[in-house]
Amino acid sequence: MEARAEFVGTSAGTGAGDALLLSDIQGGPYRGWQIDLAFGLLDRLGPGGLPLDYERVPAEAAQRMPLLRWIRDPQSLESVAMYREYQFDWPERVCIDAVLDAERLGAVVRNYTEARIVSRDTDGWSLEIAHADVPAPAAAELPVRVQAKVVLNMAGIWIDDVNRAALPRARQRILGTKGCHIVVKLPADCANIGIATLNSKLEPFYCIPYRGYHFFGPTETVYEGDKDRIRVTAEERAWLVGEANRLLPQLRLAESDVLMTWAGVRPLTYDENVPFGNRSRVIHDLASDGLPGVYAMTAGPVMTHRSAGRELTGVISRRIPPSRPRSNPDYTPTRFPDEQDSAPLLPDASVKLSDLRHAVRAQHARTLMDALYRRVGLGWRCAFTPYELTRAADVIGGELGWSEARKQQEIQAFQAEAALLFDPRPPLRPLD
Repeated sequence: MEARAEFVGTSAGTGAGDALLLSDIQGGPYRGWQIDLAFGLLDRLGPGGLPLDYERVPAEAAQRMPLLRWIRDPQSLESVAMYREYQFDWPERVCIDAVLDAERLGAVVRNYTEARIVSRDTDGWSLEIAHADVPAPAAAELPVRVQAKVVLNMAGIWIDDVNRAALPRARQRILGTKGCHIVVKLPADCANIGIATLNSKLEPFYCIPYRGYHFFGPTETVYEGDKDRIRVTAEERAWLVGEANRLLPQLRLAESDVLMTWAGVRPLTYDENVPFGNRSRVIHDLASDGLPGVYAMTAGPVMTHRSAGRELTGVISRRIPPSRPRSNPDYTPTRFPDEQDSAPLLPDASVKLSDLRHAVRAQHARTLMDALYRRVGLGWRCAFTPYELTRAADVIGGELGWSEARKQQEIQAFQAEAALLFDPRPPLRPLD
């Protein structure tokens, strides 16, 4: 093991679990007392009700733990600190819940539409809201024009595209960096144990448990490709397998052990002095670009969405006085109606056909991918048989008026998108 601190942690699919932190490596930059101090500060500064369960144990005891028995150069380890880690399980649902709560508070929600900043006059900006990609029940109402005194460009990696469509000379605000992951099946005793460390480039690298499997990643490369076709390449997959074997050489992982992959692009803040993007969250006032009253946020990950929302609310309230009584967001996860008589989509009954209908009627789902991944989350836990996809298409298509030909097109589109995003993808079944 190289001379620096290594981290070990777990994260169960429900969001929390026991976790471990390798510390006090011989010759490393951090000593055990420094790790103790860091976790003491974290415990004091963190929100109440979220215990860290932190303790540090000798290396001899730690080396008997799952995963650690395969770590490279175990003789370099002097002690291990254990803690409880929390993760965002299924972040798409977090985004959908935020959208639905905004709708509860009065927002107008339009899925699969494109907003374009058109022009500015004394009343503010004129935006065109146009149909994009997937017909929706309200498609006949589009396009429409919307007037706004303040525009928030929260388009993530598309922020610069939106700005430059309105003003071609708008400066670069986003630097997208690509993070790739591979998923493997490790021995059963490794469940709920993970490792966070540094890769051979001294970048963050981890092995995290998720629903009975483990994923290794991420990569860290500047991404300038097609923003709608982000996937793990063969070269990236091979590199991740190599890094996994560097961390846990006795596992002897092969590329054939990779069950699925996924990738994303981080909308980091462009900074010419930081080659891989600045991770500091920034709200950009685009008046200097000729877009007064337009703001964009960069480097705002899902983990900080609540504080980001409060910060943006402050920006808007300084420009536009609130016109309604104060309302607070509701962070309670959205629940599907419990329709006892509804048949399950899969034999395990975790998702009912009524849930798919509700996803269309009340949660703006318009495609199979919307419903199965982004609304009920079932796609993250298993692949689907042709029969199951047909049943799902029948339910969703019944709500949206799909013909039989359209249902088949939607099934094919779902399979193509899943292959693009997660290839390879075996017939995994629910494990939780």
